[in-house]
Amino acid sequence: APHFSAGRRSLSHWNECAKCVNALAPLAATVMMGGMLEGLLLARLQQLRDRGLAFKTKACPKDNAGKPLGFDKWCLNNYMDVTHELKLISQTGKDISAVLRDYRNFIHPKEEYKGTSISPGDAQIMWEIAKGVTGQLLK
Repeated sequence: APHFSAGRRSLSHWNECAKCVNALAPLAATVMMGGMLEGLLLARLQQLRDRGLAFKTKACPKDNAGKPLGFDKWCLNNYMDVTHELKLISQTGKDISAVLRDYRNFIHPKEEYKGTSISPGDAQIMWEIAKGVTGQLLK
């Protein structure tokens, strides 16, 4: 596991993701990876010297009055867009994170009815994606 300055929770999520992948629990692994990625993106933004930078980006989500929303109102997509705009992840990192984001949503019953499933091999691919983006965030 990489060195997480974001704390024990990130390391715990990393280890739990690895356990799910190794236990051939692909849906659980994918959901965990999405949650871990969201937590790491938030942690990276909170580590900025000027935390206000995130709220000044074009990608920052805003309320109906145009006021930036607090981090607690953001979703994974917002974190991906803002960290990319701040050059904390590359365009490729953002694009492949979107794949993980989309497959994480397979936990919802309406997605299950579409007939798509996640195999252990698919989860392994997404684990490599999660590890790659994590590496960018920890630089």
